[in-house]
Amino acid sequence: MKKIFFSLVATMLAAVLLPTAACAQTINGDLNHSGKLEVSDVTRLISNYLTGTAETITGVVAPFGTDNGCILGTWYKSPTESLAFNSDGTTDYAVGYTYEFLPQGYILLYNTNGTLVHLERIIKATADSLTLLPLSSITPICYSAKQPVRITLSDASLSLQPDDYVRLTATVEPSDAGTVTWSSSDESVATVMNGIVLAVAEGTAIITAEVAGMAATCTVTVDTHEFVDLGLPSGLKWATMNIGASSPEDYGDYFAWGETMPKTTYNWKTYKHCNGSYNTLVKYNNSGGYGTVDNKIVLDLSDDAANQNWGGAWRMPTDSEWTELRTECTWTLTTQNGVRGYKVVSKTNSNSIFLPLAGYRNDTSLLTAGSYGWYWSSSLYGVSPDRAWYVSLNSSGAGRDYSLRYYGRSVRPVCK
Repeated sequence: MKKIFFSLVATMLAAVLLPTAACAQTINGDLNHSGKLEVSDVTRLISNYLTGTAETITGVVAPFGTDNGCILGTWYKSPTESLAFNSDGTTDYAVGYTYEFLPQGYILLYNTNGTLVHLERIIKATADSLTLLPLSSITPICYSAKQPVRITLSDASLSLQPDDYVRLTATVEPSDAGTVTWSSSDESVATVMNGIVLAVAEGTAIITAEVAGMAATCTVTVDTHEFVDLGLPSGLKWATMNIGASSPEDYGDYFAWGETMPKTTYNWKTYKHCNGSYNTLVKYNNSGGYGTVDNKIVLDLSDDAANQNWGGAWRMPTDSEWTELRTECTWTLTTQNGVRGYKVVSKTNSNSIFLPLAGYRNDTSLLTAGSYGWYWSSSLYGVSPDRAWYVSLNSSGAGRDYSLRYYGRSVRPVCK
């Protein structure tokens, strides 16, 4: 109905308001690229509009339709919208449509049956831009021959310690858009010069890279929690101790999966994300037989014990990140300062961390301390969502397993 209405409106306007349509110049067949419009065609049509010349091109579809998103060639609507092009620099549309560009600023589009199906009006035009108002809308659409500038940074967030430094790389499109300028929101926390960020003191600073009026940012968190770069392919850094610990050998606190505070009793009745039993889950559930389904399979930061206790970019490792640690490092059962645990040594740079065999908590008891270590991941065990993935440490080595979410287990933070 809407299309018919606007067809009628367009027909009336063409008949009453646009008498020069009959005098429009026809270039049917003059294009060597049948069914396609090139940038030069659009540029010429804009010039025709500015000089009051009418022109009709048949056998192609108008490049100005709102459904298409943009004009063609090097024409852009926004930093995220542009057309896909053929190898010859043209764009295919619905071959056979007729596009009529009138000096009054109206754009008419006819289908293969000769029916007027779309009408827009130019409300502003320059040599390199065009602003259209579809008669079916109150929102103008502006197109430009100039590629919009985009800038991205190599990292969106960083976690550093005082005196650490790292280089941020800015990628700019187009590459000749201009010189990138750098700034820090708080130089008492972190400074930046030509992309090199230097951590100064504890706190958070926003590093901004700007070019041609466009900007990209990186949140830099500087804290005193120590971490080790193990040279992992992911670039992930591992903390030197557990949450709640005061040294690498200290067991630290114990957390139910998805809870952020230690407690005295660990069971379904005290578990935060259920109504007292395994089949009454209220969060992190992908199966109707276990309670409310939300299909969340990785902990939100608000439920991440590492993030909520240490802040910044700290979080719990995912199941796949634990797997990376197991495969990219050598694990040796040892005793460090009187505490049994695993020394985890990088195969790349020989840096290491220590994971104590801290045991776990069930109800009010601490079990298997000194014999086993149980470290949560942030990943749900989707096959049975009352359980989550963890890493199990014992005399046989480090293994991947899953268990009930209410158990109290250790948390070792990671960051990038």
